Amino acid sequence: MNETNRRRLLAGTCAAVMSATLLYAVAGRAATSSSTPAHADIAVTGFLAVLHVGLTAGAVFGITQLVRRHADRLGLTGAALTLLGATVGARIMVLVQLRALSEHDPIALLRTVPMVWVSVIPIGLMYPIGLIVLGIALFRSRYRTIGVLLAIGGFFFPLGRAIGIVPALYLSDGLLAIAYAWLAKEMLTAWEAPEGRAEAHPTSSAVRA
Repeated sequence: MNETNRRRLLAGTCAAVMSATLLYAVAGRAATSSSTPAHADIAVTGFLAVLHVGLTAGAVFGITQLVRRHADRLGLTGAALTLLGATVGARIMVLVQLRALSEHDPIALLRTVPMVWVSVIPIGLMYPIGLIVLGIALFRSRYRTIGVLLAIGGFFFPLGRAIGIVPALYLSDGLLAIAYAWLAKEMLTAWEAPEGRAEAHPTSSAVRA
């Protein structure tokens, strides 16, 4: 296996696991929507928030490889925005855990302390913006179905999490889960030829979609 195919394997695996964790989050949220989450559930969610940063890095790297010949600058810009925004998710999850384990409400800091708000909200919004940019880059690179799913999922992401529209929360995670699963399929089935031509199959399902 050459170096390019190793990278595809890593990126595809990250995208597949990312899809699985998003589906797990959707199922877990539905199961606990009418009750207060247990401490064990909060701990698992916190672990997943940190894991998502690493998985996002791997999956986004795979996207930059797919779009590098047709939308390289757009792909790199979207990747940078997505990764910067992803780091905020873990920070917010720490605040959520502290609120669940104490009598104080650290989340209130986001509303009452300008310094905290500026360091979290604007940077966090880079994540959905980055997903939309990556979606556009994929669409321009003929991976149209993945691009549309990623962009729409990114659009609904802040509506569900920042504004609190519950249907948007489920829709965002569901669409992103499908997009990452489709991305994993492309990365794990489009191998570089032995002679060194690194490009996804031009007749792949994403190109025809």
